[in-house]
Amino acid sequence: MTNEYRIESVSNAFIVIDDLGEPVGRYPTEEAAQQDIERCKKEDAMWETAKLLVDTAIKSHMKIHGVDRETAAYWINSALGGA
Repeated sequence: MTNEYRIESVSNAFIVIDDLGEPVGRYPTEEAAQQDIERCKKEDAMWETAKLLVDTAIKSHMKIHGVDRETAAYWINSALGGA
């Protein structure tokens, strides 16, 4: 899943809006807004990778320890500090 971002011009600034319609930031130039969109996309990609790694760990715990997904997820999230 990738988020879509758009730039809206508001008076003398540019606002980056995410796919939920929430403002991400306000910038003095369109170029600065575009740079922030690229930063947001990289951050989104890192979160997706992290979610895949956690999901793999959960599935491994389910298989190794013979527990359900909820229990395995609890163990993994506890080990991550409740993330």
